[in-house]
Amino acid sequence: MSTMISRLTLKHRIMLVAGLLFVLLLSWYIISLNSDTRISRELKAMPQGSIQITNDEGRNITLQVRIADTNEARTAHFKKSGVQTIQDNIILMTYTSDMSTRHNVQNVKAPLDMGFFRADGTLVNTAATQVGSSATYGPITGTENRYRYVIVAPEGFFQKNGITANGGALLQVSTLRRL
Repeated sequence: MSTMISRLTLKHRIMLVAGLLFVLLLSWYIISLNSDTRISRELKAMPQGSIQITNDEGRNITLQVRIADTNEARTAHFKKSGVQTIQDNIILMTYTSDMSTRHNVQNVKAPLDMGFFRADGTLVNTAATQVGSSATYGPITGTENRYRYVIVAPEGFFQKNGITANGGALLQVSTLRRL
């Protein structure tokens, strides 16, 4: 091998090193695009904050959230982010008026729990999403099912924290703080 390299001209040695560097950089780039910890530009730009939610047993839970308060942020939510980033974050979507919009989760790499809350903090409905689904998620359309806030969390969040639509869970809207 060393005799083969010694026979290469300087030009060929430089081309060989450049080719190896190219392959290494391309591999790093591909791995980083599919990284489990990749965070999208939109998610990174969301302001951080905290809010409390009271579970079915009456226990207050403080959530560290990323606040999606623009159309761009609400549309992007966890899209283009890695699985570990989704597992480590909770998004609070906020609206300025009551909504009945359904949410698309295409291009989200992990299943999510979504909770839809009225302006007074009562939980209207929860939904568990599936990866690769073209379905949209939200409460059944109707005046009684309109919501003002959506918590988007990793799969199993509501069950793990004892939060159900019929159990008296309440989003403590007045506790929302931006960090």
